[in-house]
Amino acid sequence: MKKVIIGSCILQNMINFSSLVTISLMKNSESIPIYKRLIEDLKKLIDDGKYVKGQLIPSENDLCKTYHTTRATVRLALTGLTNIGYIIRRQGKGSIVSDSKRGLGILSVSGVTAGIGDQKLSTIILTKPRKQAWPDTLLQELGDTEKAASCLFFTRLRYINDVPVLFEETFISDINLPRFVSRNLENRSFLKILSDEYQVEVKGGEQKIWAIAADKNLSKLLKLRLNSPIVHMKRRLKTNIKDLNIYSWLYCNTENYFLNDFF
Repeated sequence: MKKVIIGSCILQNMINFSSLVTISLMKNSESIPIYKRLIEDLKKLIDDGKYVKGQLIPSENDLCKTYHTTRATVRLALTGLTNIGYIIRRQGKGSIVSDSKRGLGILSVSGVTAGIGDQKLSTIILTKPRKQAWPDTLLQELGDTEKAASCLFFTRLRYINDVPVLFEETFISDINLPRFVSRNLENRSFLKILSDEYQVEVKGGEQKIWAIAADKNLSKLLKLRLNSPIVHMKRRLKTNIKDLNIYSWLYCNTENYFLNDFF
């Protein structure tokens, strides 16, 4: 009797999973690689609590049937989920949901707001937009046009689910950005404001990442112990406007989160 009950639970689990991914499969473009669709589907199911810590997700065979794909593709997706901490793979048992941190896709040039997903994001402005001199320690040497233009500077503290996670210092060339200093950036996407109000779009970028110890100011802002390890990122985003670049210094509290992105 126990085997029958367990078998029924597994069967019902697979029926539920198949119905949950059907809509996703229909909505996704055929141009998106199957393994990426599979990663996103399973991530969402785990984030939404459909699969919880210690629970087995569908087997490789079942995923192959549901997605009409090969075992190699499914294994590539499962490896991706393992690498970002969502599952643990056990020989002879399957893939088990781990007690993972939540992933933050802030490595993307799409910006922090796009990378947070369905988590609650709020923003406090610590330094309102103002004009000032360019700092000496940017990611790369400024071009002549940038040097001649003013530097617009502001700082923000980003909260995720009411926990301070990200402190940002942003520098941007003041080129064709009238009245930017009067813009309200609180609880709004900076990149969306640039796009909607100034037709400025990010076209690419580069970034460097270090692990550093939180000093007195950062530990206070991010509510961490002094010298706690944090992720420090310096990035430059290139836009569709010549010589208008965005420079950001990010300080991330990864105590409850990890950084992730897909390429």
